[in-house]
Amino acid sequence: MSVSEQLTQQEIDAAIAALLGRLDSIDAACAGCFPLYARDGRWEVSTGGSWMGGFWAGLWWLRARLGGAPSDQTKAAELCSRLQTKVSSDSLNRSLIFWHGAALGDLWHGDERARGLAERAAAELAGSFNARMGCIALGCEMGGGREGRRRISIDPLASTLALLHHSRQTWVREIAEQHACTTLAACGTADGAYAGGAVYDQGLFSREGQAGNWSRGQAWAMLGLSRAAHCYGEPYLSAALHACRYWQHSRGVLLPLNQLDRPDGVCDPSAGVMSALAMLQLAALTPVNQSLLEQANRQLAVVVRSRYFSVADDPGRQCAAGAFTGNCYRTREGRDELVESSCGTFFLLVSLLALIGRGG
Repeated sequence: MSVSEQLTQQEIDAAIAALLGRLDSIDAACAGCFPLYARDGRWEVSTGGSWMGGFWAGLWWLRARLGGAPSDQTKAAELCSRLQTKVSSDSLNRSLIFWHGAALGDLWHGDERARGLAERAAAELAGSFNARMGCIALGCEMGGGREGRRRISIDPLASTLALLHHSRQTWVREIAEQHACTTLAACGTADGAYAGGAVYDQGLFSREGQAGNWSRGQAWAMLGLSRAAHCYGEPYLSAALHACRYWQHSRGVLLPLNQLDRPDGVCDPSAGVMSALAMLQLAALTPVNQSLLEQANRQLAVVVRSRYFSVADDPGRQCAAGAFTGNCYRTREGRDELVESSCGTFFLLVSLLALIGRGG
């Protein structure tokens, strides 16, 4: 396949249908628990959802929005209700849970319980703002570790801005931009590359790792910048476009490596999907958008046509219809593997919808 070849409407429609249909199989395999990730079709699950739970609920909110089935909306609302135990967790990753798992239920369906939960989560999150650091710290739970209250993470930036900006309370919305400004300054560089996080010590932030090296970290940053550009305009729009140019220069359209400095390591197709989504979101904000649209389409084409996704069952490589197995995930200390996850599925589905103008 030529990397310049873009997806056809038929391919997009078939991929969307397969991803939506896959939810029933995952739900049956997980027996009522929240799916975390699957290797060789075997799911690791959580009764509480961890930080992945919001994506699982979000997928059902999305399927209800697209298909209009009352049973899908009921399913989404039930999952949303089960997430409320995470509202007071000491983790910035709460925003990943409650933007996707609750706020989308309010935004797309006007669900009052989802609205109340999203509002409460936004206020709790804003209440943990650290004025000395100028941001909301990552926190010690959900992988933050013992130093979590001194750390900042790029991963939940887009969802944090979205959740706080969705609030009806002015003070909560004001904290969102302060958090964005600090996070991007702490993690970013002048060439548009971003680190996955930074550590605060004696009034200064130090970036964790080489900026731009981790592909999904760069993609998370692009999503955060895109959200900031939508909320606040400049200087975030220019910074977002700069981050896109860095991606194009350092990765092109092929499946990106998980870590650029490990050419023999695993790739991360999900990072390509997420960066494509950021480009599609930015294309709506700038008149010079054709190159972003074309780049995003080519990146998604490479993923959809790869061995990490199929619209039909493929016994030859044990791939189920609609299973996107291209999410690079740390399954244990020091080991990154390609898995299927609700997070990866959500971003691929939303990206394909955005490609045909059905995002938002």
